[in-house]
Amino acid sequence: MNIYTLDIIVTILLLLIINDPLLRFFQSLLFGSFIASEIFVGIIIIILMVLIHKFILRRFFPKK
Repeated sequence: MNIYTLDIIVTILLLLIINDPLLRFFQSLLFGSFIASEIFVGIIIIILMVLIHKFILRRFFPKK
């Protein structure tokens, strides 16, 4: 399996798992601002994906 395919799968799993709890948390902090909450959630997911790709996936699945 290609490492970039794993990136897509992990990103989808992150969206499914942490989107709703983080969205509720940021909406409570930002007084119900949906757009700002989604932007913060997106930034967090991108940062997590970069860290997972860099430190975990590259270690177990070297780039071919």
